[in-house]
Parts: sequence; C-alpha cells; structure tokens
Amino acid sequence: MEATDSLYNTTGLRRQDRALPQNLADRLLREGEFGTLCLQDTAGGGYGVPLNYVWDGGDVLYMHCAPQGHKLTCLTSVPRACFVITGGSRILPEKFSTAYESVILHGEVRLVEDTAEKSAALSMLIQKLTPRETERGAQYIERAIDATAVLRFRISHYCGKAHQSS
Repeated sequence: MEATDSLYNTTGLRRQDRALPQNLADRLLREGEFGTLCLQDTAGGGYGVPLNYVWDGGDVLYMHCAPQGHKLTCLTSVPRACFVITGGSRILPEKFSTAYESVILHGEVRLVEDTAEKSAALSMLIQKLTPRETERGAQYIERAIDATAVLRFRISHYCGKAHQSS
C-alpha cells in the first residue's frame, strides 16, 4: 500500500530537477532503517535524534524509545516535527558533490497510549528490522511493553529529493 498522492508534494523544492518520483520516495520510506526526528527544543533551539521507524503504508510512522527523556519533553511542548530519511549517499569527489536520496516528512508526533496500538506498532518494527525473530520479538514485546514508549508520527505531507551521479 502506498501513501495517498495528497500527502506527497514536491512543489516547494527549489531544484525541481531533483524531485524524487513518489514511488522511489515511498520505497525509501518503506525500506529505510532509520531517520532523524527533528523537534523544537524547550529552550527554543532545535533537537534531532536518530531513530528506527516503521511506516504503516499510509500516513503514520511509528518509532520506539524510552518512556522518559528529552525528546518526550520536547514533544509535550511542541508536537510538530519533521523526520528525515537519507539513503544511498556517496561522496563524488571529482564533482565536489554528493549523490543521495532523501525523504523529508512533516507532521505531529504523539505518544501512543493504547496498548493494542503500541503492541501492533512494536510488532511492525520487529517484522521490518528483524523479520527472522518474530517469535522471540513477540515474547520481548510482552515483557517490555510497559517499559517502552511508542511514538506515532502522523504525516501531514512529505517530499523526496535525489541527486544521482551521471
């Protein structure tokens, strides 16, 4: 399942020649291992933290973390965030440039309170990141669910960009 076209929007890109087609952006979103969650720090600055994630194929990403910490403090204050996924980067020294592909998502992040949704999100993460360990993963979720926080990133819009070597 792919995200709806209404969420994907590259019109704001300065370099339209580098806009990533939605199917390639969705592939990176689906297959990427981690991204950086970018938040507003409570002191007014920025705060970015790399996190594993899983995409539901629609308008939600899930991430897991400790049930306390600076990112949760930031989210309580300002739930708006962006999430950046980069893949396939390679320095092109002869061109003084970098080949890359990236997706930037904008939306709101909330703590998942519902145990069933939390368990389902953790199961999706295990299926994506350690697909050969689903049985042990289910046992781990059962033991650790109360000590684990799950974040729901509801995507308002996203775009992809790439620079490929020629």
